[in-house]
Amino acid sequence: MQRPNRVSVAGLARLAPIGLGFAFGIFSVLTSTSSLKSAPLWPVWASLAVALTTTAGAVFPYGLDRWAELAELLKPQTVRVRDVATRVAAIAAVTMLVISLGSLLLLGPPRSSWRSVALVTITLLGGLPAVVVMEGVRHAAGNEPAPGTRGEQVAVLVRLRQLLQRLLAAIGSLVALMTLATGAWLAPRRSLLAGSGHDVTTKLPPQFVLVSGGLGSLLVALFYVPAATALQRRGQRLCDELFPLDEADERSAILSLAEDRHKLEQLLGVDRGVIADLQTGLAILGPLLASAAAALLSP
Repeated sequence: MQRPNRVSVAGLARLAPIGLGFAFGIFSVLTSTSSLKSAPLWPVWASLAVALTTTAGAVFPYGLDRWAELAELLKPQTVRVRDVATRVAAIAAVTMLVISLGSLLLLGPPRSSWRSVALVTITLLGGLPAVVVMEGVRHAAGNEPAPGTRGEQVAVLVRLRQLLQRLLAAIGSLVALMTLATGAWLAPRRSLLAGSGHDVTTKLPPQFVLVSGGLGSLLVALFYVPAATALQRRGQRLCDELFPLDEADERSAILSLAEDRHKLEQLLGVDRGVIADLQTGLAILGPLLASAAAALLSP
């Protein structure tokens, strides 16, 4: 009789980060200065800021669920948090240091830049579980020897690749919203404070929006590329074991092995480049983001 209560509590716990993200977005919007609220593009920034924090809150439990999925997929193997925490913590620490120093140099004292830093921090926290799972995929793909039969190994690699693609799409949505929100935040400040000489943001070029999006994509690539590369290497070794072309001598046997090997490579995604996958997940948003940024930054 207690199971429904446990399910409801677990469901509320999953919804809590979404509610907190939405609440923080509303708080950031309501505490904006009156001058910014009077700017023409302020409603655009307000909507994007709330969307960004809410999405970050939704991606956070999504990443936690994917970690549970990864643990279930790799049984009887286990990937522990401490196995992947070192690299994730190092990149996160460097990122926060760059953000803090950059905000002081480009945006002025903390009193005027706290909102921007807080939004970026919320975005990073929302995507943290997802990048931890990416690092877990890299760690699992690099483990030797692989357990299970060859068929089981193929099934695991296919599911790991699908899991990695879903994580990339989730984090890609955060990068897209962060870039758009940056453009919508910078445009009204430049229009209101241009010529005043009292705000450093007026000196930021329009290209700062695209640079921020590029940095977000780079941060995602630091986790996605090693994981995808490890999966490709594992898949390549499996293809070599199942279809050793160097042992075939007759033309018919070579063609048959090559055809079967190509099918397996397509199934495992070995025939696709890692950068091509990253572009599909992130850079395909480039034309949209560039157009949107140009529209937001136009006088």
